Amino acid sequence: MPRYLFTLLLLQTLISQSFCQITDVAPSGRQNYIAVEGGGWKMKIDTTTSLDSLIGRLSKNWQFIETGKMYWIGYTEDMYSIAARGDKAIEPLMNVLENSSKDYAKYGAVYCLHLIGINRTIAGRFYEKFVNPKARMALLQFLKDTSLQEDIMRLLIRDPWQSDISTIIETMKDCKTDCWSLVNGLTRYKINNLPIHQTIPDDIKDISVNLKYTNPLVLEANFDFEGQIKEALNSFRNLRNKKIVIEDTLFKSKLMGDFGSKYESPVSVQEFFRLLDFDNYTSLGSRVQYYVADDKLYICSPETARRRLIEWWINLTADEKASYNKNYR
Repeated sequence: MPRYLFTLLLLQTLISQSFCQITDVAPSGRQNYIAVEGGGWKMKIDTTTSLDSLIGRLSKNWQFIETGKMYWIGYTEDMYSIAARGDKAIEPLMNVLENSSKDYAKYGAVYCLHLIGINRTIAGRFYEKFVNPKARMALLQFLKDTSLQEDIMRLLIRDPWQSDISTIIETMKDCKTDCWSLVNGLTRYKINNLPIHQTIPDDIKDISVNLKYTNPLVLEANFDFEGQIKEALNSFRNLRNKKIVIEDTLFKSKLMGDFGSKYESPVSVQEFFRLLDFDNYTSLGSRVQYYVADDKLYICSPETARRRLIEWWINLTADEKASYNKNYR
């Protein structure tokens, strides 16, 4: 079982022949329909099998249904049947997350909670309507599990709620890793005055460097995005421009997250960060962070960004913190 369910979404291979196809290029917005490329599939809801038995099936080697699009999740029929039980399924699913030692069961429980959260309704291609606060609180509670952290954050950012922010920050405080997925995820919440990802000054964002890797016009099967990121960083560092400060630890760390692309040459600062995928509906992007201070660009690690975010939160007033809980979104 791979660590990232995002990878499974890329490798979906199974479509059940028992589904009823309808003509529907975009999501239908109807309950119990799964969105697939070129149409929608009506899912069969099992109302006779017990909830415990349905949840027990999550421990087996299940696979997502192939949707043909990365932004549509291929929930299984069992997931739909579990989610159809609504709030009654939330606590048993949380028990799986708390107690199961099987990855398939835990990942399946996460996606069932998400499906409950969106009320078994696919809203659109690049937007989602999460409507169940109980299911959301369950997902937030298990952000502390580092084996599930990335998958849960990928689901939460599909429809960010302002009320998530305090839980994400508190999880960061206790995190024993660099929490890169929490840091990246938080940038999708469109928070005013966040101490990272500020607007890069015009005189910095257009600075460019040439890269020496293989022909940028040829898209090889393995374009080594990790190597490209480090080469670009090293090239920017070699400019000796005092307005660009690059943290040394980046050259000793894994920089690729859950996304890969290919740079053209020359590449500007602005294009460098755009391809790091900081604002994508389906993925969290890379492990490179940045902030702007005193008219300088600081390119830093997730750990440095994490510390800045925690300090920012601590320094907010009680009223400012409370303002993030007034509305879900």
